[in-house]
Amino acid sequence: MNEILQIRNLSAGYNGKTVLQNISFAVNQGEVLAVIGQNGCGKSTLLKTIARIIRDNSGDIIFEGLNLNSKNTWDLKQLGVSCFVQGGMIFPTLKVSEHFGLALKKKGKTDANKIKEECISYFPALASCMDKRGGNLSGGERQMLSFSMLLSQETHCWLLDEPTAGLAPSAIKKAVDFLKEMKQERNKTVILVEHNYQVAFELADSLVIIEEGVIKNKFYESEFQKNDFLQTNFFN
Repeated sequence: MNEILQIRNLSAGYNGKTVLQNISFAVNQGEVLAVIGQNGCGKSTLLKTIARIIRDNSGDIIFEGLNLNSKNTWDLKQLGVSCFVQGGMIFPTLKVSEHFGLALKKKGKTDANKIKEECISYFPALASCMDKRGGNLSGGERQMLSFSMLLSQETHCWLLDEPTAGLAPSAIKKAVDFLKEMKQERNKTVILVEHNYQVAFELADSLVIIEEGVIKNKFYESEFQKNDFLQTNFFN
């Protein structure tokens, strides 16, 4: 398998506090890796450190052979990495149409229209929301727009922080179905921080558990699909 991302001896934190301690793992091209753990254990800190939102770290973050330690968040898109922050990629005062305009402003008209039409094909309900402002969207509409913004970036590695948080069951199902399509049709590589274990288990090829800033072994589908997995590895 082709390892697209390597995390080597990573420790990180903020405001002088160490949150993650000496973490190492790798993610293969086209793999969905889920990260689970209790609140405050360091899941989001891990994702934000990879995304270079948090820069106070030691150790190495290697993406396609390039060390990201010296990179800024805004550099990652050009390298092929997008980050979905918790709550979605939404500007409350911008209309949905303006979100697309901003995301696609560097594209030619033909390419921009093609990408926008592709997003609408995945999320047809957005077509009737173009004049709505981000702050007036429902949770499901925010989710659809956020995923459309991800698609519009045309990256191949996605860092997703709690993409189903606060959503109704029908919207969670849409999110899961969409991410499955991205995995199967686009071979997206995904690191998924997820509080909903059912969603994590349904999407993931592999899984890690963080406890108090330390990562457990990497588990594979044949292991975490067992009925007693959480009881044995998480709640003990």
